[in-house]
Amino acid sequence: MKKVIYWLAAPLFTVFITVASMIANPAPPVNIDNVDKIYHATAYFIMAILWYIFFYSRFLGKQSLLSFGLKTILKNWSRTIAIGASALSLIIGVLIELGQEFISVNRTMDIMDVLANFAGIIIAMLFLMIIDKLFNKHKVA
Repeated sequence: MKKVIYWLAAPLFTVFITVASMIANPAPPVNIDNVDKIYHATAYFIMAILWYIFFYSRFLGKQSLLSFGLKTILKNWSRTIAIGASALSLIIGVLIELGQEFISVNRTMDIMDVLANFAGIIIAMLFLMIIDKLFNKHKVA
């Protein structure tokens, strides 16, 4: 059951973000300057982590591991998987922005949104690296 959750969370979250990004502004109005950039960074922070878990669970599944958990994924940092998850998340963000410009009638493209997405992705990867270091701080080299 965990594998199904790992394999569905990222694609479903990505579909949710894509739909929410193409319709009229779904966020509740808040009187904070540039609050939408915080929304972008948060959404792409979550997306990057979910794609990281997705790719890592697929990798572990191909290694014939019958059972693994989130702890296994979080305590074994993979730079390669992080780069893949980051690149995919960034590409999705750019494509959504292009879709807002050329497909959506209610939204427009904003390069600052792409930068906020990128910031969320970078923070997510730093967060995963820190989690890995915390899990492995007592490991003897």
